[in-house]
Amino acid sequence: MRRWGLIAGCGFALLAFAGCATVRSRGDRDIPTAAQSALIQQLSQSAQAAIDRRDYDQARVDLDRLVVESPRSAEAHHRLGRVLHLQNRFDEAKRSYRKALEIDPEYVGALIGLGEIEDRLGQAEPALKRLESAIEIDPQKAEAHFARGRILEASGQPDEALAAYFRTLELDPSSAPVILRIATLQLARREPDQALTRLDQVLELTPGDPEAHFRRGQAHLALNHPALAVADLQIASQNLPNRPDVFYHLALALNADHKAGDALSAAQHALTLAPNDPETRTLTERLRR
Repeated sequence: MRRWGLIAGCGFALLAFAGCATVRSRGDRDIPTAAQSALIQQLSQSAQAAIDRRDYDQARVDLDRLVVESPRSAEAHHRLGRVLHLQNRFDEAKRSYRKALEIDPEYVGALIGLGEIEDRLGQAEPALKRLESAIEIDPQKAEAHFARGRILEASGQPDEALAAYFRTLELDPSSAPVILRIATLQLARREPDQALTRLDQVLELTPGDPEAHFRRGQAHLALNHPALAVADLQIASQNLPNRPDVFYHLALALNADHKAGDALSAAQHALTLAPNDPETRTLTERLRR
């Protein structure tokens, strides 16, 4: 159950290019005509508008045309790769990222994208190498530090992950996904008071974030604030109905708040979602007595 929350916040790097509105051709020898420049600008803006409304099919259509009109633009290939990445079309995304790197071997966004895909495919070591290369080229790239931190966390290196997250936070102080990962690790290190402060900040930045409510509920539970824990965990359970860890902690909080019947219902639901989890089974049996 402890690995569920690591998924949260993974969209941070994927959507990081959302501010791009133009395409800068790197290494183009042919100067486009005024009409070509206007078309390139129109396609770029149309693609970005589609990305902003999460219409990735339309964005892909526009970016496919864009790379035809501007085939030597590393940025165009990178943006197409990002949209394909968001659609989980990993093989096509990798081809676009690699094309961007053929044009510009130091295109950091493409290095990050390839590293993220390699991580998704279970190739942590090459993914880390790519991200470290990206950081060496551009140490100020927050997305690279964050992606590296996620891999280190998933690999069981929490201290190294925290260092990467704190470096990310230096570069992007109001990034809710980064603050959430730091708080989650602080909970694991039995630092609920520090985690609670950060989780309050996350919910100020992204009100209603169910993962943040879940983690804040855990922090309140650890600090013996059962009523506050129940409030947060109920919000989380409504928005994360398939997460057994959420219902497990809700059961703990309800029991601590002297609501035994509701606690048993939450524990039974957690057991339905994770029938082989020993902690959930033990809790359910204890609450039945």
